Amino acid sequence: MPKDFRNIEYHTNQDGDGVRYYACSTLNTKRKELIFHKNKGAIVQMRWEVSIGEDIKNLSESFKFTPQFGEFVEYQNLFDYINQVCRKEKMNMKIVDLQVSWQKDFVFKINPLNLELGHLWLWDEGRTKNYKWDKNEWVEF
Repeated sequence: MPKDFRNIEYHTNQDGDGVRYYACSTLNTKRKELIFHKNKGAIVQMRWEVSIGEDIKNLSESFKFTPQFGEFVEYQNLFDYINQVCRKEKMNMKIVDLQVSWQKDFVFKINPLNLELGHLWLWDEGRTKNYKWDKNEWVEF
C-alpha cells in the first residue's frame, strides 16, 4: 500500500482519478478537498477544572478533530489523542465536561501538495454526545 510523505498509508483507484482513500477520510487532489468519513471528524469542546491555591478555576477549549491531518497526524481516534496528549500536558487539570459533535459531513479545503488543511468548507453535525471519564475509560452519558 502506498504512503504519503508523512508515512501514512492510503490506497487509490487504478484509473488515476486523483483520489486517495485514507483510514478516516478521502482526499480529492483535483478538487482540493478532504472529506472525513461519517463520525470520524468532530468538533470538540472540553471544560477543565484547575486548582489554583485554594480556588478552583474553570477553563474551556474547543477544536476540530481531523484524524491523520493537521495537528492530529498521529491519531485516528479522538480518545487516544485526549488520553495521550491532553491529559498528560494538563496533568494538574481535570476534564469535567467533554462534548463531541461527531460530523456526518466534514469537508476541508486542502493543499494537495503539502497536505496543509485550509478552511472548514462544509459540515453537517451528526449527533452531539457527552462523555465522562469513568473507571479508566470514556463513557457516554
